[in-house]
Amino acid sequence: MLSIVVPLLAGAETHVELPVPPFVYGLLSLVVFAMMLAALFAFRQAATKLARPENTVVHEPTDPYEGHGVYGHGDDEAHH
Repeated sequence: MLSIVVPLLAGAETHVELPVPPFVYGLLSLVVFAMMLAALFAFRQAATKLARPENTVVHEPTDPYEGHGVYGHGDDEAHH
């Protein structure tokens, strides 16, 4: 029985050609990894930044009746 099956299996073997040469797959993988490295590099030290006066944005107060520029708060003292 085995002598009948082995030639049939050997004859059924087919060889599929790659659509591009093998080195193109290597180049494509290097390009993909370089793009992933560039994305990773764009976010470097994002978690280690500390709030300091030179890198902190000063926001205006949310209450319109308090803060600098409101009558009686931080203008000149002559309005009191």
